[in-house]
Amino acid sequence: MLSLSLGEKLRNWFAEEQPVATARPAKATPTGPDMEHLQSLERRLQSLLAQPQLLSAGRVHMLNFDRLRESLGTAWEDLRDRVHAAADRIINRLIAEQDVQFRTGDGEYIIVFATLNRQAATLVCAKIAEELHRLFLGDPNLGDIKVATAVGLLDGKILYEHASVAELLANIDQTADPGGAEAAAVPAATPLPAEPAAARPPEPRKLQLSQGELAQISTMFRPLWDVGRQVISTYMCTPVRRFPDGSAVEGVAALAAITDPQQLAKINTDTLIDTVEILDELFRNKFRLMVSVPVCFETLAARRTRQEYITVCQSVPDYLRQFLSFEFLRFPAGVPNGRMTELVNEMRPFCRWSFLRVEFRQQSFTSLAGTGLTGLTTLVPSDRAAEARTMEDLNSFVASAERANLRTCVVGVASTSLAIAARAAGTTLIAGDRIGRAEEIPQHMLRFRWQDLFLRDAPR
Repeated sequence: MLSLSLGEKLRNWFAEEQPVATARPAKATPTGPDMEHLQSLERRLQSLLAQPQLLSAGRVHMLNFDRLRESLGTAWEDLRDRVHAAADRIINRLIAEQDVQFRTGDGEYIIVFATLNRQAATLVCAKIAEELHRLFLGDPNLGDIKVATAVGLLDGKILYEHASVAELLANIDQTADPGGAEAAAVPAATPLPAEPAAARPPEPRKLQLSQGELAQISTMFRPLWDVGRQVISTYMCTPVRRFPDGSAVEGVAALAAITDPQQLAKINTDTLIDTVEILDELFRNKFRLMVSVPVCFETLAARRTRQEYITVCQSVPDYLRQFLSFEFLRFPAGVPNGRMTELVNEMRPFCRWSFLRVEFRQQSFTSLAGTGLTGLTTLVPSDRAAEARTMEDLNSFVASAERANLRTCVVGVASTSLAIAARAAGTTLIAGDRIGRAEEIPQHMLRFRWQDLFLRDAPR
């Protein structure tokens, strides 16, 4: 039995000279397969670390994402799993198969390179840190992000040096880039010792299903009833994902299975282009209406995909921008006020309004005051048995939004009673099957009085 976990040992090796103010909570001792995996990994690392040339060559590195955690603030708790998943994906894409990487703490990674020299290895680490920070922060200060490189051993402790990501990337022209780093590596490096074949458990069989339905995301348009003006003049562009059995989901649920930021950005961009082209055609045929276009946090948070999206926005003619609004989807709760203000201001020149989709039972929006947002959209529960509770929550939701000077748009209204409750609560816009079903093409603005709600057939 190991006296210390591998993560604790490595964290001690890389411990800062300054004592940590608060101790980390003790973790449960791993057992069974987890212990076998830990022992196997430790054997490989001990074999590596026993080689003096490995440390002297600077092939052991630590990445710590404390700056990312601090910048995200209260949003870190909601984003933690997504950050770790993205970090694993980015690291595994940029390192070689024979390299070792693992997480030793909350946003703390150790990477041991089997063949790369120090120069190439630190550059790979810099690119990993840069990509992850840009994904979640957009345009971070790379000078504050550090890469720790092990350079020697003294009294049983690993000595290491720090370099900022900004410094490493500034010298990219004088170093090998990560794509060709292996060609520039020192060939005499000792590769990772392979585990005995008998020690490796067989790969578990994985379920493989057709992913064709992921591509079947289309765009529909839901009418929004402007309660105060008694008119349907805005259509909400909503993604729809269809399944082989004929069922479908729409809105945020349609995008839930998509985790690749590049794929998500492509869907957002294609939706914007298709919607603006439809709006332009309708405009030329004397239709007058507004259209709300969805765009996800991941698309706007990363500088590269945000710039690509804004480039498309810049191509939208001025005469159409006044009929365009944006709905921000998948934004984590607790995005800092400054960060939200920055993103809203980036999109402001290309639209008339901007709404943020939030959870229905989120009741505090003071952090969004002054960001430039026009309002909030939310999806109400579809459970008819819980309508009484939903009506009470509607009143609280609208009141909280009004305290932050934000309008409200309530989506998913499927009954006349819920529409009445939304209107009584002071909701600005209402959408749902009770107002009108999703359509393939938005329509010309339509006068929709209170009495029309009762004349319109109720959904089956």
